[in-house]
Amino acid sequence: MTYRMIALDLDGTLKNSQNEITPKTKEALLDCSKQGMVIVLASGRPTPGLRHEAKELKLDEYHGVLLSFNGARVYDMKTKQVIYEQVISHEMAKQVYDRAKAYGLACLTYHEDGILTEDDQDAYVQIESRINDMPIIHTDNWKEAFDHDVHKVLLTGEPAYLAKIEEEFKAPFVDQLSIYRSSPYFLEVMAKGIDKANSLGKLCEQLAIQPSMVMAFGDGFNDISMIEFAGLGVAMGNAQEPVKAAADLITLSNDDDGIEQVINTYVFGA
Repeated sequence: MTYRMIALDLDGTLKNSQNEITPKTKEALLDCSKQGMVIVLASGRPTPGLRHEAKELKLDEYHGVLLSFNGARVYDMKTKQVIYEQVISHEMAKQVYDRAKAYGLACLTYHEDGILTEDDQDAYVQIESRINDMPIIHTDNWKEAFDHDVHKVLLTGEPAYLAKIEEEFKAPFVDQLSIYRSSPYFLEVMAKGIDKANSLGKLCEQLAIQPSMVMAFGDGFNDISMIEFAGLGVAMGNAQEPVKAAADLITLSNDDDGIEQVINTYVFGA
């Protein structure tokens, strides 16, 4: 099989436990770019949270794409165009906030180049800030702090609690929003139908690339749809068990250059 696109989750997949792209993985991906393959960073992160990795992999020099907010925004770095975009209305975001507070969850969204929240002391909100290298913007009234539609609302809570209440929490929104966990402590809220597979499909249509020509790597719950969509869906060795169950292949962990191993075998035949 000839692969023309590689889609990569970031945290726990492209990035190792030290939050770095290892030299071997970076070299393998740059070699793929030089061969004309499209590299897609597919993440729940906001678009600004992908800027460092995009620069490191030279996605603006080669044909790179940023699939951010779990696919709510797809930006082609070669053409400088937004290929696909879906938002949550301001009023709907307020409804999510009200339900989040009723369940004792922290709530945030992304405002310009910062993270807007009332819950700036929440440990998981602080993790989101560090992951994206974005400052926390504290507000005393989240619902009144912005008046525009948003790509994503992120809710945080203890992993066991989120697992327990996830289905109950999202029941009223089932026909209006896409809600699912990424990390065990993050509950992602996007427009209806948004997930990584849906947006990757839109990108493939735009570039005339068949799903069979896509290789996708992931470790988290929000990567399952993308892994199932791709011709070769790969779970990292450190992936959640449901991700491994959905994958065509399980590679080494993000600390052991699992991405490089698959690329060398399936792209370069090493």
